[in-house]
Amino acid sequence: MTPLLETTGWALIHFVWQGAAIAAAAATILRMLRRRSAGARYAVACAGLALMLAAPALTIRLLLDAPRADLRAANGAFDAAAPHVRGDAVADSIAKSAVAAGAAAPLAPWIDLQSAGAQLERLLPAIAIAWLLGVVLLLARMAGGWWHVRRLHRTALASSSSRWQLACRRLAYRLRLPAAAHVVETTLVDVPTVVGWLRPAILLPVAALASLSPAQVEAILAHELAHIRRHDYAVNVLQTIVETLLFYHPAVWWLSNRIREEREHCCDDVAVALCGDPVGYAEALAELESHRMLTATMAMAATGGSLLDRVRRILRMPMSDEPRSASWAATLALTALFTAAAGSVEHMPRIIARGHANAASSAVVLRADRHGAPGAAKPIGGVAAAVAGGVARVDVQLGDAQYVVPPPPPPPPPPPPPPPPPPPPPPPPPPWYELQTPPVPPMPPTPPVPPTPPVPPVPPTPPTPPTPPAPPAPPADFSMSSNGQWRMQWSDNGMRVDVTLHGTIAFTDDLTDVQSLSDGGSITIRDWTAIVPHTVEVKSSGGTITREYFVGGVSRGWSDEGRRFLAAMLPHLVRRSGLGAESRVKSIYAKKGSAGVLQEIDLLESDYARRLYLVGLVDAAHPDAAGAAPILQRVGERLTSDYDRRTVLAHVASHVALDKRSALAYVQAMATMKSDYDQREALNALTKSGAGLDGDAAFQAVAHMTSSYDKRIVLAQIIDRGGISADTKKGVLASAAKMQSDYDRRLVLTAFIEKFGLEAATREAFFAAVDAMRSDYDRAETLLAAVRRMPIDAGSRAAYVASAERLRSQYDQNRVLAAIAKK
Repeated sequence: MTPLLETTGWALIHFVWQGAAIAAAAATILRMLRRRSAGARYAVACAGLALMLAAPALTIRLLLDAPRADLRAANGAFDAAAPHVRGDAVADSIAKSAVAAGAAAPLAPWIDLQSAGAQLERLLPAIAIAWLLGVVLLLARMAGGWWHVRRLHRTALASSSSRWQLACRRLAYRLRLPAAAHVVETTLVDVPTVVGWLRPAILLPVAALASLSPAQVEAILAHELAHIRRHDYAVNVLQTIVETLLFYHPAVWWLSNRIREEREHCCDDVAVALCGDPVGYAEALAELESHRMLTATMAMAATGGSLLDRVRRILRMPMSDEPRSASWAATLALTALFTAAAGSVEHMPRIIARGHANAASSAVVLRADRHGAPGAAKPIGGVAAAVAGGVARVDVQLGDAQYVVPPPPPPPPPPPPPPPPPPPPPPPPPPWYELQTPPVPPMPPTPPVPPTPPVPPVPPTPPTPPTPPAPPAPPADFSMSSNGQWRMQWSDNGMRVDVTLHGTIAFTDDLTDVQSLSDGGSITIRDWTAIVPHTVEVKSSGGTITREYFVGGVSRGWSDEGRRFLAAMLPHLVRRSGLGAESRVKSIYAKKGSAGVLQEIDLLESDYARRLYLVGLVDAAHPDAAGAAPILQRVGERLTSDYDRRTVLAHVASHVALDKRSALAYVQAMATMKSDYDQREALNALTKSGAGLDGDAAFQAVAHMTSSYDKRIVLAQIIDRGGISADTKKGVLASAAKMQSDYDRRLVLTAFIEKFGLEAATREAFFAAVDAMRSDYDRAETLLAAVRRMPIDAGSRAAYVASAERLRSQYDQNRVLAAIAKK
């Protein structure tokens, strides 16, 4: 065995308890700092990992400087005592027996420990070689990861910059970095990743960018730039080297993983501080987690660490304690085992030498001369005779002390058995007067109670009508203060714009300048897209409108550059906000007619603005049924909000006299609406307008509705209007048959019977709707209403009886049959 392998083996064994001790200290400190900043915990974890790397090196240095123990000195102590032992064969036999019985027994554990230590020492080269093989395998894995990251780095540097490069420069300037990283969009990674140290590059996955907003992408860029600012790439390489050298200890992997978690927490703090939206940043992390796959460990990814803990921490929610790994029990057990073995093997030469010396002195005392030598062991009563004769008592004197071995005590006598219990006394005989009393005759049976007549079933409770949804507010980027100041913000395709308006404003038809502004009013448009903001301020004072252009807060007067900037911003502002919609619709209609207004509606950027323009067009044009067709077409194609679509449709129904063709276009515009409430209100507006609803046109939208309550309200409106054809009546009954609620179906059928009665053309559809009911009560009430309202002829009697026979409740069936019999 070479000294280097032996020393390395002992250092690896000692690191088991050293690593556990360092990890326990680090865990205690980290728990004390759990309410402090992530940077403090990151520094403690890095210091603990550095101590773990220094502990084996210091152990090797101490073992190389210390002299090796020699076991031959201990063996020499026993051999030196052997020549002084003399005696005849009987004394030798007695001494050997005494040594075997008294001296060898205390030495047995030390002899076993010596053999275990020798066996462990023989395993030291194997332990060192196994460790070297593990290091070689992990180094090969580390080299593969480095090659993969190096290939990503070269590919990124050779690619053109992404459209987010400008935003990255702005964030790097705010982080006081000397230069921004090279940003590229690629399909080689699944999550945003930073690679490289001296020339870093940020890789943005194309698939993940499609589902993130611009503000969220900037927050992710800030996270990656924080890695670059903190030099986390270099620290991560050193951390991987420590994991490779001390791979066999679980504490190293735990502490290294804790470093990665705190590193991500530090970068999360930087990203939230820059973007100012922790909720949006948390949503971005959750979205990136759905795209994450296996990434290289030598790269810095934005989704590192526990997603749940990071989101809880960003949103300032209480975090649960760190889960304890099951490997800690094995680590503690191995620590205790190897510590005891290492300590005992190091101290074995002294212990064995002391044990050998005690055994040799005991043997010399027992085998000393029997003829009166000073301090000799003299048998009292004859040791040999006692052993040969089987005497139970042996007296032995060692030196000046006399030891008496007492005989074993006799076994105690068994306890006497318990006495048997006495027999129970016989029961006393009954008294004489009881024997002479005659038996009591049985009572006559109680007559049966007549059965209680059945109680009629309780009618079911009608369902609670659904709460109508609240109308949506204007777009989320609008706000109105108490002093009449209007503010709007939007961010789209990397463009970030803030607009503040005070007063009433009107723009030119080509949306290149401000046409009028109320006295004392002002409008400010600021573009944050570039690193330096660009701003236009328009003010009105004393009937005079002044304009001024600013770049980075420095005024540049009113130049051609300011005019181009205002002309580029006004179309987005007007078409997104609907600002001045009424006046613009009137102006465009006066010059270009309805076609011009519809062309402008196609250019609008929000449902809110489209609703304002469509309502303004109806008010300005006063179209007839044919002129309303293109308006209804725009409602179905351009609007996605159910509220805005319903508002425009109701306005059209109340201002335009629709015919059957335009009523069909009206219903088709409702085809993609999801809210039953909005569909109901739109259909009610169409019904109240008096438009023709014959045929299937009115029931296409009804069939699309899922709420039985809303269906009932619409069908009740159609029934109440009256004057509908037989086909429309069949459509009403068919729609009622498809309703889920028997209560609502009963109300519709009852209203139908009260309004139209039961005709031969609608009889089959009526009983089909009745038979679709699952509630016996609602079916019976519907049949009773029909029986009371209309006379029963021979043709309808069979249908009534057949429907009554399908009732499962005997009570309801008897009620209906009795009413039919009275007719």
